[in-house]
Amino acid sequence: MPSSGLKLLLLLTTLAMSSMNGRLPAEEGDSKKLVEQVIGAVGGEDKLLKFMRYRERVLITSTPAAKPAADEKGNRTSTIELGGRMWVGNGPREKDKVRVLMWAWSLRILSAPDAKISVIPDATVGGKQALGLKVTEAIKEPIELYFDPEIKLLIAIDYTDTRHMVSEWKKTEDGLAYASHVVGYRFTDRTKKLLNEKQWYQTDILELTALSELPANLLKK
Repeated sequence: MPSSGLKLLLLLTTLAMSSMNGRLPAEEGDSKKLVEQVIGAVGGEDKLLKFMRYRERVLITSTPAAKPAADEKGNRTSTIELGGRMWVGNGPREKDKVRVLMWAWSLRILSAPDAKISVIPDATVGGKQALGLKVTEAIKEPIELYFDPEIKLLIAIDYTDTRHMVSEWKKTEDGLAYASHVVGYRFTDRTKKLLNEKQWYQTDILELTALSELPANLLKK
């Protein structure tokens, strides 16, 4: 039988060969696999939105409102470059938080070249098991995305002092699945994942249009 010294040498040699062969560490490999699964669940990377315009009904209310009526006009129309600039109506929106949240909501943040992505172990949302991914470096503050463990669709986003629960899935003409309903809550304790009992806001996307490029009139703003 090989001596303990020889066993150690063989182990070190195996680890070195794995590194030379380009194998990913377990954590990095797991996050890469989960990213592929969740992007695949919405239709694939080639369908992810880059530019879009969306009309929504936004309500700042602690009391959940009924679903929008079929003829609901909404109260806000926005145009956005996912991961970049954003306009509300014809005016630029400077709030970075909303742009980051939309970037995460679209999942395009997971394919950002400078994003560092890691798996969140033992993730739960509302006391139920979830799959979690944490994104850093591509943004100023970390953001966490949580997914249904079975169907791999997004269920929640945690960012700074807030959690955003998503639901009511629809599809674009191109076949991309997206969550049309979002309810936001403020954390009373972010570390312990404790939420305020009452919601902060809710919004419903009434109409979403994928754009091939940003409108020229907005780029002048």
